[in-house]
Amino acid sequence: MAYATALLDNAAVLIEAEAIPYEPALLRGERLLVLAPHPDDEVIGCGGLVAQHLRERRDVRVIVATDGAEGGDAAAREEESRRALASLGEAAIEFLRIPDRKLQDLPQLRDMLLSYRPDLIAVPSPIEIHPDHLALSRIFCELVQRDETLFADLAVARVAFYEVGQPLRPNAIVDISDVAEAKYAAIAEHRSQLAVRDYVAYARGLNAYRAMTLPAGAKYAEAYYVAELKALRTTPFSELRRMVGAPREIEVTGATVPVSVIVRTKDRPALLREAIDSIRATQYPCEIVVINDGGAPVELQDVNLIRHDQSRGRSVAANEGVRSAKNDFIVFLDDDDLFYPEHLATLASASASSHVAWYTDAISAFLRPGESGAYETHARLRLFEQDFDRELLLVDNYIPLPTLLIPRASFLDLGGFDPEFDLFEDWDFLIRLSARGDFLRVPRVTVEVRHFEGGTSAILAAPEGSPQFREAKLRVWKKHSARIDDKLFSNVFERQKRRLGNLYSTVVETKGQLDAAHQSVARSEREKEKLLGESLDHHHTITGYALRVRELEGAVQALSAISADYENKTLQLERVERQAERDIAVQRGENDELRRANGETHAELERARVEIARLNGLLDMIYRSRTWKIHTLMEKMRGRG
Repeated sequence: MAYATALLDNAAVLIEAEAIPYEPALLRGERLLVLAPHPDDEVIGCGGLVAQHLRERRDVRVIVATDGAEGGDAAAREEESRRALASLGEAAIEFLRIPDRKLQDLPQLRDMLLSYRPDLIAVPSPIEIHPDHLALSRIFCELVQRDETLFADLAVARVAFYEVGQPLRPNAIVDISDVAEAKYAAIAEHRSQLAVRDYVAYARGLNAYRAMTLPAGAKYAEAYYVAELKALRTTPFSELRRMVGAPREIEVTGATVPVSVIVRTKDRPALLREAIDSIRATQYPCEIVVINDGGAPVELQDVNLIRHDQSRGRSVAANEGVRSAKNDFIVFLDDDDLFYPEHLATLASASASSHVAWYTDAISAFLRPGESGAYETHARLRLFEQDFDRELLLVDNYIPLPTLLIPRASFLDLGGFDPEFDLFEDWDFLIRLSARGDFLRVPRVTVEVRHFEGGTSAILAAPEGSPQFREAKLRVWKKHSARIDDKLFSNVFERQKRRLGNLYSTVVETKGQLDAAHQSVARSEREKEKLLGESLDHHHTITGYALRVRELEGAVQALSAISADYENKTLQLERVERQAERDIAVQRGENDELRRANGETHAELERARVEIARLNGLLDMIYRSRTWKIHTLMEKMRGRG
């Protein structure tokens, strides 16, 4: 895979290197909290990450949500989890013992998070298939979205979504090769589960696959999708699922609630298409009613289209759309806003409760023209996240119209929107509707209310603080003045004061913690500088030692050469000595032969001398004899002597 590829996802191009990491991530926290759906998910999904934290003596805590009784004896499974974690190191573990497949909420989770204050939280992926896995992921994300004080306390935390039964699209891959065998040994402690399936083999295979894009030295890895906690505050669950790589939806929806979506538009065809596309992306069966209030003609398919030749105002347009609707419940969406995919299903599920209206939370997205001329989002804020408060609603509107589900009959009985209002017509209607009963808030982000800088938004045309804004607000208060008195303002003020006081206290506490953290960082920086200075001195000393060592190494090398030469000469001398010994032995043999020959020669010489002496004696006798003398005389006479 050395070449670059592009992945097409809904016409968006994703470069290969952006689709999956090619370098291992160092994912660490000082306090790691693992949220596990069942006993064993903590080691199957992120056992390598846990092992690395424990090996480095970091603090680790595990919370197991369900009892796992559908997969075996609950007590036995808890003991297996304890043994598995103990094999990795010292980690705290807590069992909440919710029955399997009954995980709907964890009210104690907030207190657990606040008491532990983790800076890294491992959570099941939002695209897991098992209902308990998916429920735990959703519960955590919804808690973060609805609880602003929790968000303030854990603002620096990161969330690492992990995979167990469904692969995700990771933005961080952690090399666990150094602790892989410890992880698999921990999984093997879950003997009751291994008797059913070989989870060790499954985990080993997944981890080997996840190491495929890492450098060759990495044999096993775990994949995560890591997000800052603050990012989850403004990310709807459906968008999070898309980013993590959601498979096709398989959630089973019961009996659907008949819903008509009322869309007001005028001369914004591109925005209108986006709005309608967002309705259809919910995949919820609904009627779409579009009221073109005096704008240029638009071509739309499969919608109930109503066109006004001239603009009759926002209120009249909405009322006519509701009257034309065929279903029992209505939802509004202006052409510059968007639904998130879970919006209609969320409201439909909530409508089973006995309330007069139901609403979710919205994100306020602020857009301005970018360098290319196209609008770009420059801010996403959680401006609307307030539980139902009838008195507060008389003072200010905190419920965006697109977040609401309303019975059509109630809307018509109340006369719909007041045509006298072209701003805050929805607020006026909600005040009238609230007189009939309570609204139910579902604290999930399911709608995006968009504000286009330089656009034709009614709110931006009359921004808060402007004379038009104040005048419109005064008109609402004046209309409902019979229900507004000093006591109401006092009650609202006291409640908001307490709410803001709690927020302020949290902010002050968080600021104190932040200041302490800054001081710790400054102290750490000073200590770091000191250590760097000491390290530099040590470096110089070590450098001197290194030079001396290199000198000694040179001397050792020279001595080694001399020693080698000496050894060579010694070998040569030994060879010469052995040859000399052999030559001496030969010479000794030859000397012995010579000695024997010499002895024999001496003996022969001695015998020769004796013989010579004998012969000399005989000659003397002859020379002295008369015969010799006569012979000598005769010879002389003959002339020969």
